[in-house]
Amino acid sequence: MRTPHPLISLVAISFHLGGMMLLPILVGLVAALFLEVSEVADTAPTLLLFTLVYLFPVFLMQVIGVTRKTRIELAERRAQKADRRDTSNVPMRELLAVISRHAGVLTPRGYSLLFAGLVFLFAALGLHWGDLGLVATMGLLLFYGIVGITSFLSAFLVSGFQRASARERVSIRREMSPAVVLSGEGGEERFHLRGVPVPPGYHLLVEDVLPDELGSETRHVVGAAVRSQEATVAGKLRRSPRGLYRLGPATIGYQDVFGLTRISVASAASCDLKVLPRFRRLEIVDPPRSKHQSPDVVTRPHRFPNEDYFRFREYSRGDDTRRIHWKLSVRSGRLTLRLPESREQSTRNVVLVLDAFLPGSGSGHDAVGLADVLDRLVEVWITAAAELVSRGDTVTLVAAADDGFGNLKMEQLSGRTPRTRWQDLGARARWQDRFDLPALLELVGPATDGIAVSARFDAPPPLPFQGQRFTWIYYPPEVALGPPEPPFWQVLLGTSSGFALLASFVRLPHAVGSDENTLAARWQRYRVERARYDARRRLRLRLRTGAHAVVGALIGRGDTVYRLEPGPIAHRLVGLSTGSAGGTL
Repeated sequence: MRTPHPLISLVAISFHLGGMMLLPILVGLVAALFLEVSEVADTAPTLLLFTLVYLFPVFLMQVIGVTRKTRIELAERRAQKADRRDTSNVPMRELLAVISRHAGVLTPRGYSLLFAGLVFLFAALGLHWGDLGLVATMGLLLFYGIVGITSFLSAFLVSGFQRASARERVSIRREMSPAVVLSGEGGEERFHLRGVPVPPGYHLLVEDVLPDELGSETRHVVGAAVRSQEATVAGKLRRSPRGLYRLGPATIGYQDVFGLTRISVASAASCDLKVLPRFRRLEIVDPPRSKHQSPDVVTRPHRFPNEDYFRFREYSRGDDTRRIHWKLSVRSGRLTLRLPESREQSTRNVVLVLDAFLPGSGSGHDAVGLADVLDRLVEVWITAAAELVSRGDTVTLVAAADDGFGNLKMEQLSGRTPRTRWQDLGARARWQDRFDLPALLELVGPATDGIAVSARFDAPPPLPFQGQRFTWIYYPPEVALGPPEPPFWQVLLGTSSGFALLASFVRLPHAVGSDENTLAARWQRYRVERARYDARRRLRLRLRTGAHAVVGALIGRGDTVYRLEPGPIAHRLVGLSTGSAGGTL
């Protein structure tokens, strides 16, 4: 997690520890300066004394709670540094971030109650409306009371939770069921909780931010039953595209029954989800023709009519009826098959490369929204390998993939390995900007034929390929990215209706009372959608500066080129060029 700027942390600390307590007094002073409040001027000293007497204990409880939680976390960090033999102190930037995080216990609903109470207080003073002032006062008393109690209890809840975890009295376990699925299959996330302390007046919260590709979120509310018996909470995943997903650690915390405050006591419970790519059918449309007698890698050589001799035998049940020689069958009085004398086919040594190289921003924000493109490439990659192996060719699959620990490495697999190993490597493949095609080919060494499955935006580098032929299965980026994006507001709202745009300013996007309706949540969603939109625009800008010439560059090299046309059931390969050495696909 990125550490915020020290100035931002100082502002947050100042507001949560001091500014929040002074806001009612400041509102009263502003009202006295600009409004006619002579009717309540006589009671001002009494109100000020009551405010200080009520707010000072709240402020004191906040300071005690924040101090204790900060000391606990700093002690944990020092212990971790001691294990690594690191004697350095915690930087001031991180210290301020820790204090700011522990001081901020308000939820969006808590902020709403605070500012609504202040507005009502100001309006009651200006309108001389006693009932409205009573409502504002009761709301602010409830708010500050819950904030003080939560801040004070949170310190003891954190330490108590850690002690119970150390003694193994608390168990929080997370799992995916199943942990490995095929693309498109359903999955369920489960949390098993046992012995977790839940104080009266609070709920246990289990939250986590899942990857955007899964289209889901983790948010569970558990009652006090987990203190005495084991409880299991589960949630379905809305989507399951290909990939390796690391989930967690989840945030374990408490929220009061009014939903005004929320505290985090631990980060625990992690698990992995691996979604394997599917094998699809490949349909070759109008393949490049070749007169070479040597067999191609995927398509067979085109042979002109000849006078080959045939052998004949009697038809047996289960034989291919298309080979029946009807004229000879009529003359002989029995069904007869013709068997052409075939030329012995030799196997080839083929290297099959997954080209997921995106220079400059392959591991950055420009890869946002390209996951579905890589999914199609991986499916074609493993399906082509299965087709070649079934024909007796020796195949080596090569790709740059996650090693399971977040590190990017080049890996290769033999075609003799189980196909689930191919799917596993395909699930871990990702866009990257470290290993281009020359590095991937050097990993394998010499081969007879080479095939690259690619959707690259830039012309390829010179290949140190020493084999006979090289073939490209190319997914044009202009097709992969789809039609140009509409204006951003249409993408954000999912509609082009002007009425929907106007209604979005007054209509709540989620159910009434949901935290996602707050301005902060809406702003966060806006930032995420804007980042995706800008990433797509940057990629389209790269298309204008050279990606359209990639096909021409590949054909100009003398390589065989096929255009990939993905489909929901089968992927089509359309031949564009046979290359200078004959077709290889």
